[in-house]
Amino acid sequence: MQILRSFFIFVLISVCLMLLVYFVHFNLFFIPLFSHQQSDWASFGSFIGGTTGTLVAFLAYCGVRQQLEEQRTSFQKQLGELAFRQHIESIKASLEKINILSIKSVKPLEEHVKINLDTCLSSQLKTSTLKADPLIILQDVIHASRLIQSADFIYKKYTDLIERSTENLSEDTSLNEHFWSAIATWREFEKRAKFINHLAIKTKDELLENNQEIYTNELKEIKLYLIYYEIWNEDWKKMKFGF
Repeated sequence: MQILRSFFIFVLISVCLMLLVYFVHFNLFFIPLFSHQQSDWASFGSFIGGTTGTLVAFLAYCGVRQQLEEQRTSFQKQLGELAFRQHIESIKASLEKINILSIKSVKPLEEHVKINLDTCLSSQLKTSTLKADPLIILQDVIHASRLIQSADFIYKKYTDLIERSTENLSEDTSLNEHFWSAIATWREFEKRAKFINHLAIKTKDELLENNQEIYTNELKEIKLYLIYYEIWNEDWKKMKFGF
């Protein structure tokens, strides 16, 4: 684009310079190097007209081509932005869906220990799990823990995508709303994860550790969840104030 602009300026200056020479030569004083015959200048004018006409036509073609290229680039950018918005909305919907499934997954566990996570205090969770039967709750605990691990994967993918997309932006954008939504949704898992953590510890200590040959895979899953929970718990502690 810069080369085209420079070429256009060169042609414009050349044409103006020739007109200036013609005006000076026939209206102010004769320039010895140039012809005094109007016919010679007419022939020269025809030559210049044909040459500059071709150049102007070429410049017009280049301008139209450049405009079409810019329109194509703009259209591709719009398509990319649309695809990104659809992708990020899809991730948001996945996180919200997994949250709903996670809420449903702990309902049997709540009924088993006779508590309601919506009204139960976090300080009461450990005490409430003491009466749980590890053999009965084992599969439900594993199922509920898998959903929270899935939510963790989606949440990290969600926030990483937002952060990479806004790292060079100095102002707030609509992506910030997605970021706050992601954090708010992930915070909803905190109390639920703590409840499952207490049940997982009880199940591991009272059932799985003493029967490792029977529950080899179950023990691995429970231990993995306990490791993840420690990481999540530290993250949630950092989120206590503001976003």
